[in-house]
Amino acid sequence: MSSDAVLSPVEVRLIGAMVDAPGATRADLAARVKISERHVRRLLAREPVRQALDEAARAGVREAAAVLGRGAVRAASVLVQMVDGTIPPTNSRVSACRVALEALVALSEFASLEQRIGELERAWSQSRHGGLPS
Repeated sequence: MSSDAVLSPVEVRLIGAMVDAPGATRADLAARVKISERHVRRLLAREPVRQALDEAARAGVREAAAVLGRGAVRAASVLVQMVDGTIPPTNSRVSACRVALEALVALSEFASLEQRIGELERAWSQSRHGGLPS
């Protein structure tokens, strides 16, 4: 989010409510923040609020990547132990390890795509403004 875009206390509470309850409807958010549903809609249309929500989503992805990264290390270690015969292989262990590793790969691909799209958006924006950074 740009440093000149300061969020109001209501906007901060709305973003917090959305992070805490990602599946909440506008009516749920309005009740939680104690504002009208129409005001929720207006706030969500504001660019600083959208930018803050995007940053909150990116923070969540970074946190998930960290958790999945630690889980993938454990999963790989368990798989090696099963191959070595240190621990007995079971279908549930192998499946859990596979899910952890596949989730990390999928999240890594998502993060890579997000970065590439961001770079394309910046390049496109600069080209629209005569090569000047936006």
